[in-house]
Amino acid sequence: MSVLLYSHSKQDLEKVVEIILSKVQNFQISKSSNYPEKEDLITQKEACKFLNISLPTIISWRKEKDLPHYNYNGRYFYSEKELLEYGKRNNQIKKT
Repeated sequence: MSVLLYSHSKQDLEKVVEIILSKVQNFQISKSSNYPEKEDLITQKEACKFLNISLPTIISWRKEKDLPHYNYNGRYFYSEKELLEYGKRNNQIKKT
């Protein structure tokens, strides 16, 4: 087994740290923008009331992978904004 030793200047190491920090910050921003905050989510039962549909209907829509949902430890949550968009796209919700 051979051992390779590298010598880097302080500027080289600082530049590497800056690049890594930049990538981490960009990752966190993009990750948080793709998912709604947990406080913005409603339960499956609340989503049924929101859409005025039955529990079997929402389960069916979710299983068909058409209905946007989030699974946290086996519990399903929905974003009201995404439910409205889904309903408008599929003419499920009447505009008031």
